[in-house]
Amino acid sequence: MRCAEYCEVVANRPVATNQFEIEIHCPTVALHAQPGQFVQLRVQGGYEPLFSRPFSIFRRFSERGNFSIVYLVRGTFTQLLSHKHPGEKVFIVGPLGNRFVLPEPPSSVTHLLVAGGVGAPPLYLLAEEMVQAGVPGKNVIVVNGSRRHDLLVCQEHFAELGVRCFTVTEDGSLGIKGNVTDVLKSLHERGDLPRAGCQVYTCGPTAMLEAVAKFARKHHLPCQVSMETLMPCGLGVCLGCAVKVRSGDGYEYRRACVDGPIFDAGEVLWK
Repeated sequence: MRCAEYCEVVANRPVATNQFEIEIHCPTVALHAQPGQFVQLRVQGGYEPLFSRPFSIFRRFSERGNFSIVYLVRGTFTQLLSHKHPGEKVFIVGPLGNRFVLPEPPSSVTHLLVAGGVGAPPLYLLAEEMVQAGVPGKNVIVVNGSRRHDLLVCQEHFAELGVRCFTVTEDGSLGIKGNVTDVLKSLHERGDLPRAGCQVYTCGPTAMLEAVAKFARKHHLPCQVSMETLMPCGLGVCLGCAVKVRSGDGYEYRRACVDGPIFDAGEVLWK
């Protein structure tokens, strides 16, 4: 089930440097959104900005019919969004796309969630679902990375779930200095990622996704990636979000908004 309607802003709060969590009243999304799915959002009427934007779903407040997204202010669209106040409205279409897939039963494997920057929110929703499904916290490993400590999001939320969380910053201002693959190599060397029972899920910048996919392929770990692409329509019409994937001995293009945004990392052709 999905909606396409104007929805009221409930809150719009800062969570990191130039990053905000906006909470929106939309019972359809709050009740039916799944981890990895997204909404297409238009910030105002008219033709400026012309296109809507996709945002991964972060939290669901089902009891009051609200959901939230996290966004980074870096252009006209997100500048306008950051100035939305409670009581004002935005246009929402969603939930859209596919979701991260869990094995059955989910408690049978170790789950490795690798986040980069604003790629953390959909992985938080996934981790929350795992914990609610009875997966022990020790079997959920989160590697949350960013360039600097003030750009990290979801830290306290992951901690509240009781999962194992490793923080990584490129400048060493918080947690481990380096990048997420440094932590993945360390976890593998310590034997924390059993080859016969480990699933990898990742969301973040494309370069990071490629690096995580390469690590997973090297160690024969199944890996699901959430592709960050432009999605002008979110409905599969404009073909602006094509992802190149393997097909037989060649390749084909799939639409991230309807065939994804979650893909098997082994299918994606990164170059």
